[in-house]
Amino acid sequence: MTSRFAIPPTSTSLLKALRPAVRKMSSANSTDQSDLISHFQSSLQSFSSSSTTFQSLRTVLHQAAGTPLPSPKTLHVLDSSFNPPTRAHLRIALSALRSTNYPKPQRLLLLLATQNADKAPKPAPFEHRLAMMTLFAQDIVDQQEHDSPLAVDVGVTKKPYYNDKAVAIEESHEYEDQDTGQQPEQVHLLGFDSLIRLLDTKYYPPSHKLTPLEPFFERHRIRVTRRSQEGSDWGTGADQDRYVEELAVGKMNNAGGSPQWAQRIEMVEGEGEDISSTRVRESAAKEDWDVVQELV
Repeated sequence: MTSRFAIPPTSTSLLKALRPAVRKMSSANSTDQSDLISHFQSSLQSFSSSSTTFQSLRTVLHQAAGTPLPSPKTLHVLDSSFNPPTRAHLRIALSALRSTNYPKPQRLLLLLATQNADKAPKPAPFEHRLAMMTLFAQDIVDQQEHDSPLAVDVGVTKKPYYNDKAVAIEESHEYEDQDTGQQPEQVHLLGFDSLIRLLDTKYYPPSHKLTPLEPFFERHRIRVTRRSQEGSDWGTGADQDRYVEELAVGKMNNAGGSPQWAQRIEMVEGEGEDISSTRVRESAAKEDWDVVQELV
């Protein structure tokens, strides 16, 4: 299986195997594809050498011709390694955009951290992930039910932690209403495993308390998709809900947590089987393309 992207074999084949937007691009002019990679290489170099901690590098739009894009009241943030994007990412994004729980207009940010609290950057280089994220953004726009203009941004941050990422997004003024100066409420889209990491005191030295999250929960929300895989380390959906309930009754107070934070966390059911990017990469390495197609 080949692609006109000049990238490592596994990533090359993954790009070829991705969902409809990617396959449409595979049939497009190869110069356009090369330009996309070159665009992100150049953008990443500029970003890395700057003092900026967050930047939106590309935007995929769905809007009627001549319709201005309104400032969002809700900014959904899907923060992941996108190595590669999967159907699980797609379900999480569409579920949030289709929810009636958040004020409109809304916007979606696909966010890639160039520094990760846990993971080294492997195997796909960042510019290749950003290319896949752009194609993934087009998938989201194509599949979303449009009753208003929608923008999906592809962005990067140098911050590895959620609370710092939220501040970096705000301080960029990228999503600020130019008339009122009001910032949108950020809704961070997490899997349950990411919620566990968010509330793990080891990520908050030197005090190893959760108090640095206080400003985050005052301004923003968390939408958590339950992990539903049978036999997983995270237990049943009820077990995962119980974790948030324990926060609500004060069982994390000694760690610096606040019961009020539980009101800012929405637990939602996942759809279909759990899909990890690791499983996609392992299947691609084995050239098991039928499995890859099912996952991405």
